[in-house]
Amino acid sequence: MPEAAHLQVFLGVGLALLCFSLLLGCAVCWRQHRRLRSRTSREQVLEQALVDQVPVVPSKTAAVPIQRQYEEIPGAVLGARAGESSPASPACGADALPSRASLPSLPFSQRPSRPSKLVGAWQRRCTISGANILRDEKSLLARAGLGASIPQSCTAPGGLSSAGTKQRPQLHFNLFYSLAEATLTVTVISVSHLPKGLRGSCDSYVKVYLLPQFAEPQRTAVRRKSLNPAFQEQFQFGRYSLEELKSFTLRFAVYMRFHSLKDTFVGEVIFPCAQATWNREASSSYSRELSTTKTKLKKCLSSHDMSCSVLSSQPKSLGQLFLLLQYQALANRIKVLVRKAENLGRLTRMPGTPDHYVVIHLYHNGQVIDTKETKSIAGYNPVWNTPFLFSIPAGDIQQQELSLEFTVMQARVYTRSYTLGCVQVGPSAPEAGLVHWKEMCSRGQVESARWHLIQPEALRPFP
Repeated sequence: MPEAAHLQVFLGVGLALLCFSLLLGCAVCWRQHRRLRSRTSREQVLEQALVDQVPVVPSKTAAVPIQRQYEEIPGAVLGARAGESSPASPACGADALPSRASLPSLPFSQRPSRPSKLVGAWQRRCTISGANILRDEKSLLARAGLGASIPQSCTAPGGLSSAGTKQRPQLHFNLFYSLAEATLTVTVISVSHLPKGLRGSCDSYVKVYLLPQFAEPQRTAVRRKSLNPAFQEQFQFGRYSLEELKSFTLRFAVYMRFHSLKDTFVGEVIFPCAQATWNREASSSYSRELSTTKTKLKKCLSSHDMSCSVLSSQPKSLGQLFLLLQYQALANRIKVLVRKAENLGRLTRMPGTPDHYVVIHLYHNGQVIDTKETKSIAGYNPVWNTPFLFSIPAGDIQQQELSLEFTVMQARVYTRSYTLGCVQVGPSAPEAGLVHWKEMCSRGQVESARWHLIQPEALRPFP
């Protein structure tokens, strides 16, 4: 009895599986049949639409065989006007278009006349056709007399081919020379049509060089999220006569700054000062396209107020010091960054590489009110990259007797430190220090960077 019960269960399960398989096969066949019917109906609708787009010749025209009928379509259709009869075209002519797909064999007398659909189809086609097909079909329509009914918008491919090319980046700047002060003022106005970054827009700035005098550049502030940044920043170079100035060359280098990436060089403008139009009463404006080639500059061991020729006549150079200054008016303090020094001089002939450090004094009314000192770095091209903050008395910085003195010290093991030279920055400093001080006071929150020639002092031990 138990075996008979199990056999009945197995038979029931098998019968159920068989019924389920039959139902599943019927559903699949019905789905394929329905898909085939929908595809056939779409093909019929497409063929009917193609038939509707073909205009008709007058009803007096007799039906022709299918093959001949579609060979004569180009001449007959293009030659047909509303309410007129057109003569049959030859089967094969020089202007015949390539044969189209076969259409249902309907006589021309049973086809509705829809010349407006021909124009619509022509408009749709001429927006994607090439120049050769456009020219051929336009000539056929002109001979058929339908050219006047087609609007001028059908010449879209020609318009697309004559579209304007992408504009290249351009730099706009002004130049003014003051004869009384013997100073060149360069105003960086703006840069237009910068290339898009990864996020559509990015930050940018401009570096200004006066070659060969100013190998280290002056830099504008960074303009954020703009492809057409406006700077309106002025830079002064002096003192030079007009004849000396004509032998110099201005270089503008444009950089773009992307997030988490290094600054990218966009292009530069090389502008010889001899090409400028110098007007004593007004500045001259210029616009130049950026060149993608980058000029390699040789560093000149000069400060911003001395030329290489003057340095070459000096018996010995003590090197130069690179400083960054920032006046923080709201906090009543000055930020000083001692960046690096290059080509420092030797004080003795002792073997080995000496250490160098910088002592900074802040003077107010001739008295030292604060002192800072960098760490010692070995070598004749030390890099400190050390920032300092100096608190100053409240009030207008230009009305106070403030100045900074940077003393470069040279030290060796088991010997005392000696003074290599110093750099002064302030209202009573030499030309380079005075220009740097005025630039720091006028630029606000933007750092001002310059190279300074180290001035010699009498060799004496540092106390």
